[in-house]
This record gives sequence, C-alpha cells and structure tokens, in this order.
Amino acid sequence: MAIAENEIESLLLDKEEIRRIVAEQNAKSGFVPDPTATPQRARALVEACLRAKGLRPEDNIFSRGIIEAREEE
Repeated sequence: MAIAENEIESLLLDKEEIRRIVAEQNAKSGFVPDPTATPQRARALVEACLRAKGLRPEDNIFSRGIIEAREEE
C-alpha cells in the first residue's frame, strides 16, 4: 500500500489509523503481542533454544562478553 506524501502527515496525527494498520499487519503475519514479555524472558528463551540445539552461549567469546557485561550490572 503506497501512501502519498500528503497522507503521511495525517497518518502521523491519526493514531487510531496507525493502530488499525499495525493490527492488520500483525494479523496477516500471525504476530500475537504478549503483554507479559520482558527482555529477560526473551533472553531466557533464546538461551533455552540454543541449549536445546547443543550450543552453549558461554562458549562463544562474543556471547561471553555480553554475559560478563550483564553480570557487572
């Protein structure tokens, strides 16, 4: 869907239209927002998936640096 330049300003002002478009795109892609999602849960899910495939994030030098930086906080 192409949007004319003069329509962009009206879309930015009309948040209900933006919400409708986002909801439509979410439905088309099958995305279901999770209101309980947190960055910590996302990291835990990624780590669980990696471990399920036999990968250990702490063995990767790049991942190890990220993990160490988080532990410093």
